[in-house]
Amino acid sequence: MAKHYISSFIWLGAALTFTVAAEQNQELPSSSWKSIFVVDNNTIWVGSGEGKVAVSENAGETWQVSTPGGRSANLDIRQIVAYDNRHAFLLSSGRGERSRLMRTRNSGFSWRQLYRANGDEYLHCFDIIPDGESWVLGEAILDDWHVVRSSNTNHWISSRSGFAERSLMGESASDDGNCVTFANNFWAMGTKDAEYARLVYKSARALRFQVVNTPLTGGAGNGIHAVYPLGNNDILIAGGAEQGPPEFYRYTNGSFTELNTPPLEGPLTQMVIAGSWTLVGNTNGVYRSDNFGDSWAQVSASGVKGLSCSESGACWVITIDHEVVKLPAL
Repeated sequence: MAKHYISSFIWLGAALTFTVAAEQNQELPSSSWKSIFVVDNNTIWVGSGEGKVAVSENAGETWQVSTPGGRSANLDIRQIVAYDNRHAFLLSSGRGERSRLMRTRNSGFSWRQLYRANGDEYLHCFDIIPDGESWVLGEAILDDWHVVRSSNTNHWISSRSGFAERSLMGESASDDGNCVTFANNFWAMGTKDAEYARLVYKSARALRFQVVNTPLTGGAGNGIHAVYPLGNNDILIAGGAEQGPPEFYRYTNGSFTELNTPPLEGPLTQMVIAGSWTLVGNTNGVYRSDNFGDSWAQVSASGVKGLSCSESGACWVITIDHEVVKLPAL
């Protein structure tokens, strides 16, 4: 096993750069793997609830493992967004300083801290436009929105503005799916835990997010887990009640259409688009459809905690046993 050690850490402006011990492993080590991002047929990034991040350049044959924030930080890696095998962003979740946004440009040998929360801040999910506008959605504080935003992915600031409606008391975001997504030149966010599950959206050029109540079940533990913009004012929304059936809707130009759901129990916590396929899943299995739910085919009978596909349709999951597994070709 080859090990590369880089010592200490240094301040760079207002950001902290952590240098970590990175290990090249023949196999992925055991950890509570929970987040995943598939770049292409060969490059996969995964994060764990124990502060580990791993990247493979050869479709999972070997892995390079790092520990952003240092081994003592034990961050809960909620989400990863990557460009290639070297460049990636991660978001850790937790109350206060346990919520952090970090970046690597060298496959995890060092991580630059871009934002660290404090006090009652709690960050949940994010997406980015490379070198452009980017957003992190956090829990509402009283009836104020809490987001972290950037115009260039280098400098990030906390904000409570930019929304057409005030936040609801207790409004939050999912700890599971892609509840902030930029696609097809459009932004979408989904909320949960408040009286109403709400959709938040805008075009890339717009200055203000629009906010609308959705038909998905609201209340504590309920709401939206994943969103995906198909185009301008055309958004897929997945979620449901914590102890209820799956809920799947399409929002088009101000109207919601209920879509058929696969035969799964529980809310849809995962949703990704891969070419013409829509994949959805939860801890009871994964299904796919190429007609937005008119018909569904089972992809995996095993439950998943994470799901990601490349643009070419290479899909990987993290099982409920924290194993990283490639799905059959679509």
